[in-house]
Amino acid sequence: FKGEVLGIAGLQGHGQTELLNAISGLYPLTKGEIIVNGKTEKIKSASQAIQCGVALVPADRKRQGLMLELSNRHNLAVSSMKKRMNGPFIDQKAETSFAEDMVKRLSIKLGGLELPVSSLSGGNQQKVCLAKAFALEPKFLFVSEPTRGIDVGAKSLVLDALKQFNKEHGVTVVMISSELEELRTTCDRIAIVSGGKIAGILPATESSEEFGLLMVSQVK
Repeated sequence: FKGEVLGIAGLQGHGQTELLNAISGLYPLTKGEIIVNGKTEKIKSASQAIQCGVALVPADRKRQGLMLELSNRHNLAVSSMKKRMNGPFIDQKAETSFAEDMVKRLSIKLGGLELPVSSLSGGNQQKVCLAKAFALEPKFLFVSEPTRGIDVGAKSLVLDALKQFNKEHGVTVVMISSELEELRTTCDRIAIVSGGKIAGILPATESSEEFGLLMVSQVK
C-alpha cells in the first residue's frame, strides 16, 4: 500500500532477496510483470528502475552499495549527481553541501568528507547507503538486510532513519530481513516467502507462531 512499510521474510534460500533484485532491474532476463498503480512497468535495468521511482539499498553494501576506494563525499552525493552538474562538470560546492546535509540528517560519524568510505564503521557505511537511496527521492525504497553485519547500537539508528524517511516523505518502503523481530518492530505488514512464492501476508502484530507456519508451508 502507498506509504506503508512492508516487510518480506522467509527461510534462507527461498527467494526474498532475488525478488527485490529482480524488481530493481538487476536480473534483466527475469520474467513476469511489475504493476504500479494499474500500469505495467518494463524494468530490465537498474537505470529503468530509478526512472520508475525505485531505489534499492542492496544487502551487500561493500560489493554493490558503496565505492570503497572513493571519498565519503562522493559516495554520499553520487546518486543524485545530475542535480549538481554545472554543464558537463560536477558542481563540487553543491556536492559538498548535499553531503554535509546528509551527514547531519542521518547522524553519520566520519572523520572527514574526503576520507575513503572504507574507513567508516559498518553502521555508518550502511547510513551512507541509505543516504544514496534517499538522494534519488524515490517513490519506492527497497531495502535488503539493512542491519546485517553491524553492531546492536547501530541497528536501531539505521532502522530509525528508515522509519523517519518513510514518515516524512510518505515513501513506500519494502524491507527484507532475516530477523523476524526486526521486521515486526519496523513494518506495518510482513509478507512471508516460502518455496519461491508469497505464502501469505500478515500484520506485524501477528504471533511468531503464525509467521513460522507460513515459512514452512511450501517447503517440500
